Amino acid sequence: MQLQERSKVGAGEVPAPRAPNREHGVSAAANPVLGSGFDSAVGSTVDSSFDPDAFTRALRIAGAALVVAAASTFMLQNWQAGNDLMRYAMLLGQSLLLAAAAYFVGLTVREGRSARTFLALVLATIPISFAVLGGLVYSQFHLGQLPPLPQYASWVAPSRSAALLAVLGTSIVVGPLALVSFTALARQEAKALTLAFCGANLLVLVPLRQPEAVAALAGGALLVLLRLELTRFATATQLDTPEGKLARLMPFVPPVIMIGRVIHLYHVGPASIGGVLLIAAAALWQLLSPAASDFRRDAGAWIASSLGVIGWALCWSEIMMRLPSTGVSILLLGLPAAAVFLLCAARASQSRSALLGMGTILALMTALSASAVDRGTAAAFCCIVLGVAVAVWGASVRARRRIAAGALVALWGLGLQVWLAAHADNLLRWVSLTVAGILLIVCSAYIERNRARLARLWQWGVATK
Repeated sequence: MQLQERSKVGAGEVPAPRAPNREHGVSAAANPVLGSGFDSAVGSTVDSSFDPDAFTRALRIAGAALVVAAASTFMLQNWQAGNDLMRYAMLLGQSLLLAAAAYFVGLTVREGRSARTFLALVLATIPISFAVLGGLVYSQFHLGQLPPLPQYASWVAPSRSAALLAVLGTSIVVGPLALVSFTALARQEAKALTLAFCGANLLVLVPLRQPEAVAALAGGALLVLLRLELTRFATATQLDTPEGKLARLMPFVPPVIMIGRVIHLYHVGPASIGGVLLIAAAALWQLLSPAASDFRRDAGAWIASSLGVIGWALCWSEIMMRLPSTGVSILLLGLPAAAVFLLCAARASQSRSALLGMGTILALMTALSASAVDRGTAAAFCCIVLGVAVAVWGASVRARRRIAAGALVALWGLGLQVWLAAHADNLLRWVSLTVAGILLIVCSAYIERNRARLARLWQWGVATK
């Protein structure tokens, strides 16, 4: 019957559309649930297509994680066979093996992404090598008594000559590898990145394990590297790629390893924790750019000031008992904290006045408190200097409150200094007053001579706020 019905359609006639078959249920077009199921089935078929880029990316990430994990086990070794120097040679050989794999993949397979992955792994294993080498050097050139360490973190060189030869061999191998790796990842700044990276790794070899000294050394390195990053590397357009960002990150790894090593293996006191907080505050202060939003600048300034004040208080808590007097102890606590508020005010926007006020009040109150507790020359001289500085600053901006506060503190310090000079036979007090007066007059002469230049500098500072 169907053949007969189809044969009745003439040539040039369009057959009428067939009605949906209601005997076998509702059609997909009439059922939105069934229709969406069909659509999702078709979509899932399309989405399940093979993605070579994602597959190779996953392979590179997995392989890199395995290589880094293998290299990290050298820092926490617990092997019995062989000596530590031979095991370190194996770790250094791993970097050479990765470089050879990058050469093979780049020239034979001609696949650039995998070659750059191998070179990035070379850079990642170099700080691990220097951390182990630092243990070998410290075992022979440690300053003071060698503290007890866990077995998994103990690396001992057979002799001093062996440790020095290990340093020499590592320098010969690592320098060219770092230069080649940075050239492949960030050709424009390869030399500068190599110098910064190698210099940071050499700091790991310094035979110091005192937490305070290590925090100061590593913190200074981090701040210098951050300054170099903000002024040079961050502005280079070629280094804005993923490979370039990875290359820019590598010099920061060795100082972080230094801080992590000393926190994990050695006794850390309040001064060490305070040093880390001061490093964080200084780093955040550098990151606060004038081009950022007002909210970010204000929030960052308050956070940086809080970290700085807390960090300095922790550092002060360990040295307060060694100071000669209570007045000096008060000055050493309050004046640096006030300086932190004043420095952070330079990065703030809407909160600038509040931070300036807090820093100024804290400085003046610190000088007054020290002079009241300990009527000594240092406290009186600080009252004079700070009072005059605040009064002059207030006069330059026509702030009457600052003029009055500074003048009162300066007069208090001057009166105390005169009283001390009259009741004690000490020539230093008279000399300090004379020198302070001469310096003020010379400063006024300099300002009068360079008034126009200072005015332009002031206007530039106001414009950049």
